[in-house]
Amino acid sequence: MNEGKDNWEMSWDARMAGFESHFGKCDENVLHATIPFQLGFDLGGSPDVVTFSSYTNGQLYITSDLLGSEQKPNSHGQYELAVVHQGEENWGVEIICSLAYYTLENVIDHGETMDIAEAVPEGSTIAAIIFRRIANFKCLGSQANVLCCIGITYDELNFCLEHGSEDLFKRFPKDYVLTDMYRKSHLGA
Repeated sequence: MNEGKDNWEMSWDARMAGFESHFGKCDENVLHATIPFQLGFDLGGSPDVVTFSSYTNGQLYITSDLLGSEQKPNSHGQYELAVVHQGEENWGVEIICSLAYYTLENVIDHGETMDIAEAVPEGSTIAAIIFRRIANFKCLGSQANVLCCIGITYDELNFCLEHGSEDLFKRFPKDYVLTDMYRKSHLGA
């Protein structure tokens, strides 16, 4: 029984060390899942989420159960999912928690997009998310990374599909990672 706790603690500490090397000190409060991720989707499991208030001009939320799981690695190893919001929004946290099980069977990588128009709140200008790698580090002896889900508008999605994600990232403000559900396009008029 203690060995399982020791392994869990070792894995947790390794993840937090990787996160904190990029994002600063983790907030004290952790959004613990009522049903642990390891119990599975069918039982309603969800990943824990850690937060970083001092990282950007918003609140950074990162899943914290995917590294060391059965997840298929992307081009930089296994990964956690992140989102940045301003204020007390929960939409993005729900998205990254929902996508956690998706990543066990499907690989997501930097620069890819995903249509989410059906999942956004009414009146939102966001039509899709683009995944942007915001950290690379070693964790549990392997390469690991964090992919941030950034909400993009219809015209940004179309631009990305035509010109590529790197060209879209160049149109964003420097180091842009914020998901603002009701923002104007960064492509201008």
